[in-house]
Amino acid sequence: MKTTLKDLFDREIFESYDILSGKEFIERPFESVSILETPDFENYIIEHSLILTTFYPVKADVQTFKHLLYALSRKETAGILIKLHRYIDLIPEEIIHMADELHIPIVTLNYDANLSLLFNNILSELQRQDYTNFSFDASYSEFLKQVYEEPSTKTLLSIVDKIPDLELLIQNLDNKKTYYSHESLLLYFNQSKTTRHLFQRMGDTLYYSEDVIYDDKPIYRYVLMAKNDKRHILHNYIEIFKLMIILIHQKKIENTLKQNQFLLNFVSNLSANYTNTQLIEASRRYNWNVVFPVTLILFTFKDHSKTIINPNLVEYVRTVIINKFHLNSDELRYTLLNDQLLFILNTIETINLSETIQNIYETLLLKYKDLTFKIAYSNKIHEASEIAKIYFQLSEALIHIETKNLSINIFTEDQIKVLNVLKNIDYSRLRDYVNEKLRPLIDYQEKNSTPLIDTLFKHIECKFNAKDTADALYIHYNTVRYRLDVIHQLGYNLSNKDGFFDLYFALYLYKNFDLAN
Repeated sequence: MKTTLKDLFDREIFESYDILSGKEFIERPFESVSILETPDFENYIIEHSLILTTFYPVKADVQTFKHLLYALSRKETAGILIKLHRYIDLIPEEIIHMADELHIPIVTLNYDANLSLLFNNILSELQRQDYTNFSFDASYSEFLKQVYEEPSTKTLLSIVDKIPDLELLIQNLDNKKTYYSHESLLLYFNQSKTTRHLFQRMGDTLYYSEDVIYDDKPIYRYVLMAKNDKRHILHNYIEIFKLMIILIHQKKIENTLKQNQFLLNFVSNLSANYTNTQLIEASRRYNWNVVFPVTLILFTFKDHSKTIINPNLVEYVRTVIINKFHLNSDELRYTLLNDQLLFILNTIETINLSETIQNIYETLLLKYKDLTFKIAYSNKIHEASEIAKIYFQLSEALIHIETKNLSINIFTEDQIKVLNVLKNIDYSRLRDYVNEKLRPLIDYQEKNSTPLIDTLFKHIECKFNAKDTADALYIHYNTVRYRLDVIHQLGYNLSNKDGFFDLYFALYLYKNFDLAN
């Protein structure tokens, strides 16, 4: 049911009035109200509207008056309200007769009528009728229920279909898929240069565009469209649609974690029986584009010893990994298992795993300063049958690392293998061993801030070649020579190249397992 002139009369919007023509048509509905005071009135008549005027464009010109009536008839105007005694004192009989023939109600108002106030009152009545016709509170609850049960952009578009005078376009900023309820929205969206936090009026149409931000990241872009005279519709639904979009995003993250049973199976035991081809074929049913080699990355996140895994955190980690490894969204999958967040991702042969994982760690550290987290990651895996075994090694090692409170935060697969060998050894004895071998180096390093341990470790790995050591550490050859002289003065004789396994092992433990006092 829409607003009519009769509704305005019944609600006593006007103090006094006279209906001169079209009395039998006062129940014709109108959708907007306009004040018409310009000579080129034809350019400003809105279809299905109610007109307020002092007749300044017409005055006493009967021919212009007739021309106006024809223009109003073509626009299916619901009626014309004329304030008398400003520019016109009397409506000619031939005009009244013509208005009757055109089914246009003419209503005269007295000189004291305030057109601006009447305009606001009529507009309020239109908006009140919108709310009467469309139960806002009840609908809002129903919308949320729909989105919660079926979190998708398709659900949002079905909701828009139920809201009169509103259209929606929504774009997923991750995969750039765009959905819309009206073709004109897509045209506007493709042509618009600015699409965030913007009202824009084009003709009699009003657009509102915004990027929906979730955890500091734009996730969706949406555009709402309504007729300019229905701008209150936009104001009412801007925040509601934004909340529903965020709810959809959260539910998708939650469902992704819940629906990864296939992933749980193949990291636990299924993949041990799969060839690469079989795994690739099976994964396609889950829209997962597996390409070998792959890498496993396992995370633990804690806040005061309490495990923290939430949708915001998961989505941010996923985004960082996609960016750092240069992946498409279908080239990795993740799941939550034993309070550990596991990612499996395609990995190109040329990528430097160590540098990339370190970069990921530093990025997460900037974002989540209050959390402590550890990362264990595999080497590049070329065979599906290796996945389950390597996963268990990483997972068990992370549990052991948490139990022993080791302060190192990033562990490679190779370090994990050594750690698993050592995990049943008394750590206090390992610590004594490290201190016995390295105490002079540790003391000098702490006192002089000179990285002797890194230098000696790399020097042994470079087969005691000073130039190669300098290149590996990105420092000058003379700097390496100086540090090696200091190491020699501290009692480490490097001239005999045999028998350095015990020293190298102590250096390895110090660097990777934080065993110094």
